[in-house]
Amino acid sequence: MWKHLIQKLTGTLFRVLSWIFPPVTGPLPKDPELILVFSTTGIGDALFDTAAVRSLRIAYPKSKIVVCAHRKRSTVFLHDPDVCEVVPYGKSPVYAFRLLRRFRRDRPDLVILLNINPEVVPIAYCINRRALFGGDWRCGNYGFLLSHGVHLPDEGHILRLGAAIALAAGAKKDAFTMVYQPKNSEREALRERFAEWIDHPFVMFQTGGGRSRAWRDWPVESYVRNIQWLQENYRVKVVLTGGWDNENAAQEIESACPGVINLCNKTTLEETAALLTYSLMLVSTDTGVLFMSYATRCPALAILHYASPSALIGPIGDPSRGVGHEVVELPKPPGPHEQRHGEMGKIPDDEVRGAIQRILARKGMMPTEGIQTPL
Repeated sequence: MWKHLIQKLTGTLFRVLSWIFPPVTGPLPKDPELILVFSTTGIGDALFDTAAVRSLRIAYPKSKIVVCAHRKRSTVFLHDPDVCEVVPYGKSPVYAFRLLRRFRRDRPDLVILLNINPEVVPIAYCINRRALFGGDWRCGNYGFLLSHGVHLPDEGHILRLGAAIALAAGAKKDAFTMVYQPKNSEREALRERFAEWIDHPFVMFQTGGGRSRAWRDWPVESYVRNIQWLQENYRVKVVLTGGWDNENAAQEIESACPGVINLCNKTTLEETAALLTYSLMLVSTDTGVLFMSYATRCPALAILHYASPSALIGPIGDPSRGVGHEVVELPKPPGPHEQRHGEMGKIPDDEVRGAIQRILARKGMMPTEGIQTPL
């Protein structure tokens, strides 16, 4: 009740303010000194937004780009070389006052709203109402505060959303290159922790995603069959990754596939990202670690459900083609179809193995003996 009342009062207040101080479209600088980007939602969204930031960096190579990110999810931008500074954001009004105090004195030339919570929009309006860019699909009831509103683009890859906003703000190239650069200290710490096997060729298997989208997960039996095939035909180690909700699946796979290295729920996000830089490739149905592989340029095999298709979340752009990602996608059945759980078991093993072979061949890894799976 109180939350709804506060939201209503805030909306009314800013309706009045926008009438007195309208979000006028003012002249934009050709070479902005300071660009403030808001990205305040999840880790996956933050990875998407690194692509938009990259396009801004290409357009404005001399600008200082500051990103305001959620205080618990700022690690992505702390590993983005295109970002000069990361400013924390939280639900507490204290964070809003800190932002206003700082950026009312040091006013950004451009304020860009990417993946955000709607309550961020009034803060951004107060910072610079003449150069405020954002997507109307993300701003909730505060879209009227945007001086440069962007409409939802046509259907396509999920990165098109950030690209549309970045292009409106003057970016010169499509925003389709996600960025995450592990620190040297993190890579060295990982090397020390896993000194026994880190220099041996290995393949990472993400053992699933979150429970809310468990219908996208590969069955344990599929993991077991294909990991056993990999162990029989290649001199590589297999490393299992995942979160706390994937531990049971990882333990079952470990029991059925002696020799695998089970790191499920044993590495941080930063450690998993650093691990990708050592890995030959990643096999994943989970989009979170899949996007991280795109960002770190680790070749990935994306095993996708038709409800999360490659056209929406698959590899895209010239950098992806250079890395050599592969996709195996469950075809959409004809007619209406409501059932999703249990369908990923229909992914053909031969397609998965063929894709693994192609990626490993590009990395110079050949099977110990001839394999009949077609390339």
